[in-house]
Amino acid sequence: MNYVRGFAPWLCYAALSPVDWRLGTSAAALAALSLLARQLRTRSVDLLCSATCVFFVVMAGVALTDPASGLQHWICALANGTLAATALASLAVRRPFTLAFARAEVPQEFWNAPRFIRVNMVLTTIWASAFTLGALACAFVVQYEHAATVPLVTVQVLAFVVPFVLSGRYADRAKAAAGQAMA
Repeated sequence: MNYVRGFAPWLCYAALSPVDWRLGTSAAALAALSLLARQLRTRSVDLLCSATCVFFVVMAGVALTDPASGLQHWICALANGTLAATALASLAVRRPFTLAFARAEVPQEFWNAPRFIRVNMVLTTIWASAFTLGALACAFVVQYEHAATVPLVTVQVLAFVVPFVLSGRYADRAKAAAGQAMA
């Protein structure tokens, strides 16, 4: 559930942008601002939330001030690129963005355990890989046919569904292994 909440702005954008990119970016910006406000109240702002908020506020600003901007064709590649850069940055500083979600499900005494950090490094690597491939695939599609909605939506869906499934399976195996190690 925490994954869904963290990705809510991206899901809003993915659902509404085929109707109109102004609607998609504006709804995503509002969802991101709402998520950021919630995190500010709990004093636990994470990198994904911050990057998401900046991305969609900027994109909504562009969409609303220049609806005919050519940027609308590249936003899928930029969105995946932003997510990839965010995930890679979190890996570089050894604070994988998945920690924000994982800590909601794991007792605090495990938060600094090397195994817990390693599992989240792998999970974030899965997401970073999917986002990077998604950015490249979107850029490829846009380069050759910028109005190709079906391939772009397919790439966007795959860029979320595949890592969601893979990371869920990996996390389940990691939990089972940790349970066996403690027994």
